Amino acid sequence: MKDRNGREINYLRLSVTDRCNLRCVYCMPESGVPLIDHADILSVEEVVRVVRIINDTLNLSKVRITGGEPLVRRGVLQIIKGISLFGIEELTLTTNGLLLQQMSNQLAEAGIQRVNISLDSLRDHRLKKITRRDISLHDIEESIHASLDAGLKPVRINCVLMRGVNDDEINEFLEWGNRIGVTVRFIEHMSSRLNQSIFVSRDEIIEHASHSGIIRRRKDDGGTSGIYTVGDGADTFGIIAPFSDPMCKNCNRIRLSASGMLVPCLASSEEVSIREPVRNGADDESISRLVQQMVINKPDSHGGCVSAAMWKIGG
Repeated sequence: MKDRNGREINYLRLSVTDRCNLRCVYCMPESGVPLIDHADILSVEEVVRVVRIINDTLNLSKVRITGGEPLVRRGVLQIIKGISLFGIEELTLTTNGLLLQQMSNQLAEAGIQRVNISLDSLRDHRLKKITRRDISLHDIEESIHASLDAGLKPVRINCVLMRGVNDDEINEFLEWGNRIGVTVRFIEHMSSRLNQSIFVSRDEIIEHASHSGIIRRRKDDGGTSGIYTVGDGADTFGIIAPFSDPMCKNCNRIRLSASGMLVPCLASSEEVSIREPVRNGADDESISRLVQQMVINKPDSHGGCVSAAMWKIGG
């Protein structure tokens, strides 16, 4: 189905929980955030039903499971198994990687095809400072190896760059990604709890990366990421640049929050409750009409992503 700007909306980002086992400085306060009551979270059966209706309405080509941290959600494997029955071309997951090592095989068996792992530093002391938790690069590397062994390929690493925090690691990330067999994607920091003085632009990322060789833009990845090659083109990396290179004109996604709110844009204050009609006995056709109306009213652009609460709608 197309929106009013002619964009084919066929990608759903599905948040299955607002809970997370990290407290990243740009996402949450150290004490956490007010959590949604369990009674207000869509059940496994409700999630699967709503995704089925959205798929029937939009003919989805991709669903990405997100959080919070999706792997802390009780019943996440059942949700994935249910969605996998709909024949959607891509079923993927974004995670911080802490529970991935022990769950990689189960995720592959349930229907996940590949994973993105969030990792903002290769240095343990920085990881601890950014995440406010006792984690190490070794923990994440073990999860990467487990994912590759389970056939969850390619593994992509999402790194939010922050000036004075980790922007001196760009070339280290490129070398490390090539060695370990993952694709690194650098992300421009969106407005968050931190001062925008930490913002690192796409051009600055390219300038840093050019120390590893001549940088050429190869293509877009069909989504939010521009793909760049280093040197002779054997090594690649991505840049997600919502400010330097807005992807809004090609945006093909909507979001469903864990509490059943349908959201047309990452930064949009507009949302429609799907949970209420589902629990009040609405039939599939009525819910489908809500989905259609949301797609038709999808905003032209994100307007700066200044109001996004990443833990609620999956970033």
